Amino acid sequence: MILFHLSGRGLLGLLATTLLVLGVLALLWALAGPAWSIGLGLVLVLLIRGVLALLTPDSE
Repeated sequence: MILFHLSGRGLLGLLATTLLVLGVLALLWALAGPAWSIGLGLVLVLLIRGVLALLTPDSE
């Protein structure tokens, strides 16, 4: 079992990271078009789900 302790500073860092990623995707949307932004967003979601799958213990 993996236990994470999320403090106020950790939550603030998570919020800042989320806002930074959204800002980059918005800038990419404006400069390169929606297809690139949506594609990069999907890749980021898949990467995050993969990392979470590696860290989650087996349910069996």
